[in-house]
Amino acid sequence: MKLSLHSVSLSGFFYRGSPVFLEELIPKVKRYGFDGVELMGKRPHANPGDLSAESRRNLRELASSNGLEIAAIAGYNDFSGSDAFRRELNILYVKELVKLARDLETDVVRVFAAGMADVDVSIPYHEHWRLCVEAFKEVSKFAEDYGVTLALQNHPPIMESYEDVLDMIEEVGSDALKACIDPELLIWVRDVDPYGGDVLERFKTIYGKVGKLLAHVHVGDSVERPGKFIIVPAGGGSTLRASRIERAPMGTGVFKRIVKPFVEALKSTGYNRYVSYEICSPRYSKHKLIDFLEVEYEIVNGIRFLREFLS
Repeated sequence: MKLSLHSVSLSGFFYRGSPVFLEELIPKVKRYGFDGVELMGKRPHANPGDLSAESRRNLRELASSNGLEIAAIAGYNDFSGSDAFRRELNILYVKELVKLARDLETDVVRVFAAGMADVDVSIPYHEHWRLCVEAFKEVSKFAEDYGVTLALQNHPPIMESYEDVLDMIEEVGSDALKACIDPELLIWVRDVDPYGGDVLERFKTIYGKVGKLLAHVHVGDSVERPGKFIIVPAGGGSTLRASRIERAPMGTGVFKRIVKPFVEALKSTGYNRYVSYEICSPRYSKHKLIDFLEVEYEIVNGIRFLREFLS
């Protein structure tokens, strides 16, 4: 297994400071010690509409000269909803990501089913599902022609568990549609209980079912913190305390509890592709957004932590 850094970590979205642009990002990622880079398929990084044929060639040569592979392209598509034109735009976007992957000599495009936000609740869940199936059938056929794999992430909405990912792949029926099953998301949607006594067996069961369909994996860390108060009026009324999930530096949260069984489960399946480390939500220290130097510190410590278990 090899380690890549998801470029969203250096996008400027989640820290105080400017984004790191591609020309500087590639050598930085290599200096951090990664084997590859997963390029965010939107601005400020690898938006396919911004990259000419010459830009793509230069980017490919820059990665090669730095001894860095382009591990994957990360897509941000949403195939849900009743707006047919909006879905067409998303289908076109994924097709352009496939072309970009071909031009950058990588064979994986990470895709969503329905983006990252809540879907239109006026439409039944299974209608969203049907629309996603239709879109994936079209883009998967396109990806087949280009020799590119679409790695469907177990990211809500619509993909509410790893089993939903497998069901979608089966229904679409294309060799170009495979899976990206992230351990952190398995915990968030309760496919895995990190405090349970059967974590290793649970991971082995999940990744065993996914098997050779596993094309890509992301890792991150998180902690559970107290959330808002909820008033329940029935029966005289009571107060509940919700919880919230907050991303944390690698090795300081729940991932530390599950990293060994996670890696062992991957190895048991023969997985030999990329594990991509990502900082993909705002980072706070003492209730303030961290600055860029703290992001770099987190990345360097994160790769050290991961190398210890992957080697």
